[in-house]
Amino acid sequence: MKLVEMNTEDFQSELKGVNTVIIPAGAYEVWGPHLPIGSDTLIAQEIASRLADRMGWMVGPTLPVGDSTMVWGPGTLTVRPESFKMYLEDICESLVRHGIKRFCFVSPHVANLAIISQVAWKLKLERDIDCCVFDWWRIVQPVARKLGILDHDGVMAHGHASEAGTSCFMYLRPDLVKQDRLKKVNPGIVNDYPEFQQFVPFSCYGDDYMLGDATCASAAKGKALVEATLDRMVEFLEQWNPPRDKYKSYDGGIAQ
Repeated sequence: MKLVEMNTEDFQSELKGVNTVIIPAGAYEVWGPHLPIGSDTLIAQEIASRLADRMGWMVGPTLPVGDSTMVWGPGTLTVRPESFKMYLEDICESLVRHGIKRFCFVSPHVANLAIISQVAWKLKLERDIDCCVFDWWRIVQPVARKLGILDHDGVMAHGHASEAGTSCFMYLRPDLVKQDRLKKVNPGIVNDYPEFQQFVPFSCYGDDYMLGDATCASAAKGKALVEATLDRMVEFLEQWNPPRDKYKSYDGGIAQ
């Protein structure tokens, strides 16, 4: 069920049985020479739709453009974190007024997560609205290791536009994958101090705007990754029931 496709009567009817809305949030940024600029947004929408079908929930508005300052390149769009946050808050507030009690955010774009978390905490502590966030590409990684179907691990499998990401697109949106442009790109910068935060623009890694090996990607790998990851998400959501009795006071924080 997608809110954008519903009429007002059906929306009111659905509200009687649904109190959770899934919010997809993505980005417009360079994703290698073979994948679309809106890859994160398209993945967020595809996964949100499939998750809604499995859970019987509603998909709310998509936030298509996020903070992509660090991944600037041809075609990249970016919004200020403050703008993203205020827009998301307004969307959630509107849905809360309609009676929504829980939000499930799907964001493949890592830069969105801190902003979404701020909104989620505010909803919980000020309005007693429960939220959860799915960081898609980070969830895929342990699933991939458990399945053991990828040719690589680490950045060569899960780097920007590499084996895992390209495989997911070959399964979900094969029409958007330029398979004649698949490349293998080794990291040009070696980080010997991964425990320390550094601020290196993505353009420093090369002109292809990708990291890893996309040449060994396949639709079969993508199907296995997507379906197993969705299974894991549904497993969590079916038991997702925050202990409300532990949240008795919101005056300055969570009561102990």
